[in-house]
Amino acid sequence: MAGLAEDDEKERMTLMTHEQPDVWGRHAAKYARFAAPFTGYIAQSLFLSVAGRLPREARILEIACGTGELARAALLHCLEERRTTGRCGGVVATDFSPGMVALAKKTLDALDAPDIARAEVQDGQALGFDSASFDAVFSAFGIFLFPDRHAGWREAARVLRPGGLLATAVWRGPEDNALARLQMAPVMSALPERVRSALPRPGWLDIASAEGLEKEVRAAGFVAPEVSVFNAVLTAPTPHAMWGMMRENPVSNSLLAACSDEEIAVIERSVLSAFEELAGGTDRPVRFDASCHFLIARRA
Repeated sequence: MAGLAEDDEKERMTLMTHEQPDVWGRHAAKYARFAAPFTGYIAQSLFLSVAGRLPREARILEIACGTGELARAALLHCLEERRTTGRCGGVVATDFSPGMVALAKKTLDALDAPDIARAEVQDGQALGFDSASFDAVFSAFGIFLFPDRHAGWREAARVLRPGGLLATAVWRGPEDNALARLQMAPVMSALPERVRSALPRPGWLDIASAEGLEKEVRAAGFVAPEVSVFNAVLTAPTPHAMWGMMRENPVSNSLLAACSDEEIAVIERSVLSAFEELAGGTDRPVRFDASCHFLIARRA
């Protein structure tokens, strides 16, 4: 059992490194279609929660940008500043996945402001920027999943000027987040016992609480953290579409890596049965209430 648990943990730890194939890039198209409208709304809301505190001509960095929805909100902020004052800051959107960066670039290119915003491949655990290069750093559902989360927070602190702002979104735990609870319950109930009993506790649960999140970012060099709850609703067009997104998502799919095709078929039936009951039919949308924490803090 210990060997299986170690293998599963190693696989999860490789999901956010440059050394592996671009698994997130392969998922990017489906993510953009089904998940990005939901996570993008949250990411834009995270940016707007901080926008009023940004200095003039702010230099803005997004870590683990995904399809670039937060960076798009930041670029719109810069464009409005330039329209009203004649000057503005700039936006750099980064992700370790070349596939995600390609989508983020398309998102930003649609606003036709290459002199203000760019998207590039960067490892958030070892950023290629000078210290104190930015006035604000954002990461919506990014750093919390890093193999070395502490390195992610430290890098965010390093590239921020003293007094600069950090804003991040982190999912709350299953007891407070119906999305996590209802999405994964039918998977866990149908997993073979040999797999389920060997699964390690997800490390991000350490910061699923406001207290845990505050403690961790303070240790990385941030002060005056403010944590608030943000709720949203994820809508998938059908139960089958939701299962397809889960099946392709690198995080949830890692749970199935040790399962045979027959075992995955059992899990699929469990998931579809639960989702169809929630939706009220096979052709109806399935909706999940979701809850996360927004944290805003300053670089010491």
